[in-house]
Amino acid sequence: MAERKYEKYFIFDDKKDLELPSFRVPTDPKYVKRMTHVDADTVKGATFYNEMMWILPGFDKNFKGDNPNFKEEHSHDFGELMCFYGLNYENIMDLGAEIEFTIDGETHIIKESFTAFIPPGVKHGPLTIRNVTRPIAHMIACTTGRYK
Repeated sequence: MAERKYEKYFIFDDKKDLELPSFRVPTDPKYVKRMTHVDADTVKGATFYNEMMWILPGFDKNFKGDNPNFKEEHSHDFGELMCFYGLNYENIMDLGAEIEFTIDGETHIIKESFTAFIPPGVKHGPLTIRNVTRPIAHMIACTTGRYK
């Protein structure tokens, strides 16, 4: 059967042999379930970047090594959306966790589902996730074909 014209634009898994930048702290795959990854390698010619994953209860008690951060301080030459959404059907704004997120030296403690836009060149991180009581959907989206 011939491939359909737009079939190549549907992504059903994580990027094979994924190498993340050094500011991304290694995570335990038992508690961080990576779903999909879109970049210029997975979709030829893509000028957009996207990652989707689930963060599960126990994440904050089982991080790898001594570093409790999910991400360290860094910046990009492109804009970035960082989204965290709780899975509480009775209150969709209840994150089911606490996130400490520093943007350009300003620290925020967040307990609600949210999307944050980080402009190009703005330092952000560390980002720490605590008290995870239910699954959290986490998405990253950027205006670049490659995340760096």
